[in-house]
Amino acid sequence: MVGPLSEQPPSSPLARVVYSSLNFKDVMIATGRLTVETFCTDRLQQECILGFEYSGVTTTGKRVMGIIGAGSMATIVESDPIFTLDVPDNISLEQAATIPTVYTTVYASFFVCAQIRKGNSILIHAGTGGVGLAAIRVCLAYGLEVFTTVSTKEKRDFLLSYFPDLNPHNIGNSRDISFETLIKERTNGRGVDFVLNSLSEEKLQASIRCLARGGHFLEIGKYDMMKDSKLAMTFFQRGITFSAVLVDLLFQEKRDLLLELHKLIMKDISKGIIQPLPTTVFQAHEIEQAFRYLATAKHIGKVVLKIRDNEDDLASVPISYLPRVYCNPEQSFVIAGGLGGFGLELADWLIIRGCRKLLLSSSRGITKPYQQYRIK
Repeated sequence: MVGPLSEQPPSSPLARVVYSSLNFKDVMIATGRLTVETFCTDRLQQECILGFEYSGVTTTGKRVMGIIGAGSMATIVESDPIFTLDVPDNISLEQAATIPTVYTTVYASFFVCAQIRKGNSILIHAGTGGVGLAAIRVCLAYGLEVFTTVSTKEKRDFLLSYFPDLNPHNIGNSRDISFETLIKERTNGRGVDFVLNSLSEEKLQASIRCLARGGHFLEIGKYDMMKDSKLAMTFFQRGITFSAVLVDLLFQEKRDLLLELHKLIMKDISKGIIQPLPTTVFQAHEIEQAFRYLATAKHIGKVVLKIRDNEDDLASVPISYLPRVYCNPEQSFVIAGGLGGFGLELADWLIIRGCRKLLLSSSRGITKPYQQYRIK
């Protein structure tokens, strides 16, 4: 067996992770509210599914931030060949870890699924969350009228201090559906052109009712999708559009759009539109506390795990970690007695770790339906 990852794998460069951000998707998977298969069909990646974004240093010394399909809560990751961004000199690696996922979600929503324009109006739920803060910043920069919701007075006060241009009368409550009345009153019954939604159940339904005729609903939550919640078709009599924004799907099926998003994000980083978000940092050994804290939804901005104490000392990792075995797909492996129970399990174990050339030897060949099933 061959492992661990070599320093220069043939597919893409390695990055030593310094910070890894938590997302609600990680919490929902860890608590069983979402299944692993929802996001990842690759069995090798399913062994390390948590974590979507990171910041770190490549083996050549370049500071980078990026998104990978899964498994960024690790000491070393294989960077995505398309969506790895250089970290500007004026941004720390801690700050950089807050940028990739939230802004990719926002830009996929606003410039791929929809096309926002100056003068449009938008309702952005959970305004002090990572995506909420990023979306408000981008919308204000592009000249939209922003409505948002928060869950506490403290978060409302934070938003008004963080975004002085935000209208205090355009902030509603995300804990109930009173925001629907607010939108109707503030828009004289018209509604908004866009809704960026992360709320579920009755709040999702109320959010759709906030749309103006011909409006566009951008769904970034996954809870109602997994529950197969029903949506009344009468909503569409008003000419609305409903889009599910699934950034993880872009990495699997829409690689060409990733390149477009990469260019858009780098352009707006250079313009100063994209800025890092506030962070709450946990040490790597505090991962359980970090998950529990994020689950309470009391945070503002991003919750970040610090994987290494010192980004300049990349050889040391201050935590115990589980090593992973990888097989070189170019090498051949032979299992004597490979059609027995242990042999078939070992074959499966090797395959999901990258083995692609495998020989199973047996004195009697395939004699049982189960063997035939596993070989297929």
